[in-house]
Amino acid sequence: MSVDSLRSVIAEGDRILLDTTVLIAFVDARDATHPVADYVLKELVATGRNPAVVSMVSVMELLVRPMRATPPGHRTMLAFLRSFPNLECVPIELEVAQEAAHVRASLRFGTPDALIVGTGLATQVHHLITNDRSWHRKLAPMGERIGVVLASDHLPFP
Repeated sequence: MSVDSLRSVIAEGDRILLDTTVLIAFVDARDATHPVADYVLKELVATGRNPAVVSMVSVMELLVRPMRATPPGHRTMLAFLRSFPNLECVPIELEVAQEAAHVRASLRFGTPDALIVGTGLATQVHHLITNDRSWHRKLAPMGERIGVVLASDHLPFP
């Protein structure tokens, strides 16, 4: 796989949803999918080629480890989330909750994951980028509404 394979799956202008796993891989250079996450955020999102959204569930999950650190480092993560170009943290409002309830009821997702997917559906993203292999299978019935891109499918990455 390569940069070309990733760009062929995610067309220019397609809005994307970033799962927590991809954001963790972006900030953790030891993660096997870090090169893919780094490319997605720096070359696709930051440049404006593919605007991205993040669920507030992912925001919460991203803040846990830095808050546990000594000294706490969550301010750095908050600054990243507030200022990264073309990245929108989407609040959980009625439409997100409705979409999440549909995902939970029809596909049997747990509440946190349903809220993440519901965020993407409510904001009409084209793709969910994740490292969670089970989501590809579980979201197959919704393939016309949201495609799943597995970061690990694009390894090795330059």
